[in-house]
Amino acid sequence: MSQAIHTWNRAAALGSLWAAFEIVVGSFLHNLRVPFAGTVMATASVFLITAAAQVWTDKGLIWRTALVCALMKSVSPSAALLSPMIGIFVEGVILQVSLRLLGRGWLGCAAGGALAVSYTLLQKMVSLTIIYGIDLMRVFTGLVQFASQRTGWQGLQPGGVLLALVSIQGTLGITAGLVGWYVGRRVQDTYASSPEDVAGLITTQSTPRQDSADFKRSLPLLGVWLLALPAGLWLAGTAPLSLSVPAVAVVAIAILVRYRQLAKRLHNPRLWAEILLLALLSGLVLGAAGRDTGGGLLAGARMALRAVLVVVLFAAIGVEVAHPRILRLLSRGRLAVVQAAVQSAFRALPDFLASIPNLKDVLTEPVLTMARLFRLVDRWQERFSARRRVILTGGRGEGKTTLCLALAERARRAGWTVGGIVSPCYGNSGQREVYLVKDLQSGEERVLARRSEQEGTIRVGAFAFDPDGIAFGRQALESAKEANVQLLIVDEVGPLELRGDGWAPVLQHLLADGFGVMVWVVRLELVEEVQKRYPLLAHAEVVLAADTGAEELWNRFSERG
Repeated sequence: MSQAIHTWNRAAALGSLWAAFEIVVGSFLHNLRVPFAGTVMATASVFLITAAAQVWTDKGLIWRTALVCALMKSVSPSAALLSPMIGIFVEGVILQVSLRLLGRGWLGCAAGGALAVSYTLLQKMVSLTIIYGIDLMRVFTGLVQFASQRTGWQGLQPGGVLLALVSIQGTLGITAGLVGWYVGRRVQDTYASSPEDVAGLITTQSTPRQDSADFKRSLPLLGVWLLALPAGLWLAGTAPLSLSVPAVAVVAIAILVRYRQLAKRLHNPRLWAEILLLALLSGLVLGAAGRDTGGGLLAGARMALRAVLVVVLFAAIGVEVAHPRILRLLSRGRLAVVQAAVQSAFRALPDFLASIPNLKDVLTEPVLTMARLFRLVDRWQERFSARRRVILTGGRGEGKTTLCLALAERARRAGWTVGGIVSPCYGNSGQREVYLVKDLQSGEERVLARRSEQEGTIRVGAFAFDPDGIAFGRQALESAKEANVQLLIVDEVGPLELRGDGWAPVLQHLLADGFGVMVWVVRLELVEEVQKRYPLLAHAEVVLAADTGAEELWNRFSERG
């Protein structure tokens, strides 16, 4: 296994732990209505990552971990996903760069912590400006001037207020970085002798799904919403309210009708109350600053209208961007390993959620608590790395399918669960006439392809493929995936899959999941092309069917299932 794949596996496990922290701590802060929750979350993240940086020194681990954690936010029930996703990733990049330039000692951790936590203020300012427009800066300036007049602090200036806020956040970041550095170094001393065994905590294999599979996403609608965003912002900022309010209302109603699942996400009284309150406050402040109450209220109304438009459009875009074509595009090339890491992280998430300690344990026994969590990270990383992918290849008639059947039987005798498909062929006088597809779990068979000259069918060479047989094979593979079998066989992956048909729609998902052993049957002349299409197979072991037997093949990987 290459070092990059090894690092991605560790990033998947550590990213899952980070996401668990985000979920648990975030829910706690939300329930308590804690102000500046983003700053508190960033402080906790700095502590976690600087401690982890003392235990693992893989090159590029931190930014990969941040990317995995950020992408896991895509299944959050919140309507505002983009901002926290960007925040998590940027925090990780900041920490990665700081530790790379200044080292993993106290200096790098303190500097990285200060910058990462302070970034939350900059991100908040940018996101609020995007939502409410540049008038928000005028509101802030007016509020500072009002406070200066009422308190008598003549030296109170907007820049000074921002500097004070940045200083507070920087101090929190420095503290979190130094504590993380100290705890991480102590964890190294107790890591191997942590008294608790975490192996029993690894219990779940499920991956959460965001939306119903019945919902059909639309690329044209995605384009419409992307175009509507700048057009709507221009309209809300320049057109009379008599025109812009109905236009925004039409867009909002259309989105809520199209995406009924967004109703729960957008049913957030606190969000809308904040928008209305800020609009009213803006109107009063801007009206007082310009001695024009009517104009100030108009500006506040435009800010509220802009906020409504941005919230609903970003929510709609967030749904449509998960279109299967986009996901397939993101699962190819170098991005395939990212998708696999995220899916792996979701598999581990329930265990990390169950293992998150309470605040008392973190404060009284921080070293032992973090050691236990990091051991769980290692266990999951080992589980991800233990996947074995094998390409079984050879020419026509060299016994690839026969070898797969014998291997499946050998694995069953050893107590393994086996799933997937094989495609035996039958014919007369040495000529193949029909291919079947057999479900290795149920033993059922269907006709897959026949030698035929019939037009208008799915064809490869002289064979016409039966759509029902293809659907049956896909379902067999999905069933094996859901059952999390220890040995999964795919016989075979050929020209049909390379053009996106056959088993192609489910193959990438199979690669991303954590089977103990997966065997793909590929014709010898197609091995390189298949590896290019599915980069996660780039380091797969290639075995010639003619040079091995079922027992020898079993012995190669039986200890790693």
